[in-house]
Amino acid sequence: MRQDKNKAISLRKGGKSYNEISKILGAPKSTLSLWLRNIKMSPEIEKKFLDRTKKKWSKSITEFNKKQGKIAKEKAEKRQQVAVKDIKRLSKRELLLVGVALYWAEGSKGRWALQFTNSDPDMIMLMMKFFRNICEVPESKIKASAQIHPNVTPQKVVNYWSKISGISKKNFHKTYCRVSPSSKFKRPSNKLPYGTLRIEICNIEMVDKVKGWIRGIAK
Repeated sequence: MRQDKNKAISLRKGGKSYNEISKILGAPKSTLSLWLRNIKMSPEIEKKFLDRTKKKWSKSITEFNKKQGKIAKEKAEKRQQVAVKDIKRLSKRELLLVGVALYWAEGSKGRWALQFTNSDPDMIMLMMKFFRNICEVPESKIKASAQIHPNVTPQKVVNYWSKISGISKKNFHKTYCRVSPSSKFKRPSNKLPYGTLRIEICNIEMVDKVKGWIRGIAK
């Protein structure tokens, strides 16, 4: 017992924690508290011990946060998967209302053409169903252009958006690269890996029709 106590004192002065000493000697921490209550570390050893403790604590907190983040993400995914089942296949009228509402929020209010710009591929696909199935716009009348960032090539972007939208690559205008002054050097280059797509339909009659649908919803 005396030998263990002396060993414990030596380990403590060397900067070991109670947990570490307990594992080495197999002694309970309650016993160590009695043996080591008056034992002081040297200032240098104490600093190293505190630094090591802070590092372990920081690592533990980081791992805990990652674990909690993963759990929260899994719970969110389960809730979303349940909610997905609430939405059945959209009827033609529902697609009309959803498409008009999205255009009202995100589309251009110009006089000569319908223009819808977004970076969300799911939203682009939904709006293309609206333009094709509700507005009955011929494929030849649907044009597109992409705004990209310097980190991606125009060809890659056109290939991507053509596949997402179903718009023929020959109906794409020249891709242009532009970074707004407000986001320059602030937004990560991978935030919008394929930039944004603008769908353009030059048809005054259809513009008036969509505007009428918007007024109908507003009323």
